[in-house]
Amino acid sequence: MNKEEQYKIYENGYNLHIYKLISKNKKILEVGCNTGNLGHNLIKNKGCIVYGLDYSKKAINIAKTRLTKAIVFDLETYKTPFKNETFDIIIFGDVLEHIRYPEIVLSKFKKLLTKDSIIIASIPNVANINIRLQLLFGNFNYKPSGILDQTHLRFFTKKSVKKMFTKQNYKIIKIDSTPGFNFIILRHFKLLIKIKKIICKMYSKLFALQFIVIAKK
Repeated sequence: MNKEEQYKIYENGYNLHIYKLISKNKKILEVGCNTGNLGHNLIKNKGCIVYGLDYSKKAINIAKTRLTKAIVFDLETYKTPFKNETFDIIIFGDVLEHIRYPEIVLSKFKKLLTKDSIIIASIPNVANINIRLQLLFGNFNYKPSGILDQTHLRFFTKKSVKKMFTKQNYKIIKIDSTPGFNFIILRHFKLLIKIKKIICKMYSKLFALQFIVIAKK
């Protein structure tokens, strides 16, 4: 699958955790919007204004029918897409790990934030227990999606995520996590699913699939 067609892997889903973090009537820039599923739901259900960016022309053609505005944009130009716009929220949903220098992107996009704006970013956890076990047996196999997505250029732990944001003079408000491990018994009982979430919260460095960072400049 070539780069232009990569959007198809994720075109039918969106990050529900990020969706739940966003309140009504916000002006949002979604970086890496794909076909606009997340933004569409934010517009429809929460009355938000949503601009979208993505490198895929095909994805943006679909996003244009769903979002307030959607444009083709390559983050690795290390420029900002707008001169006279600011946003309440900028979303980097599973994006920063695809860029050679995400620190520069975070620095450049700061000018699109006001003092009250926030960034919400989801970033995969390469120190997840499943990856650690693979490394124990000498395996580091790329896949079409997930933590070892074949298009990932950078890999992060909780510590390096914090370092990346603080070095660009962001104040981290919160780092949440989503579970990324399976025990057979936990798949079938709702109570134990809750326990799974508690375990992830207590030991996120080991059990998180991804970190959800909320930060402001």
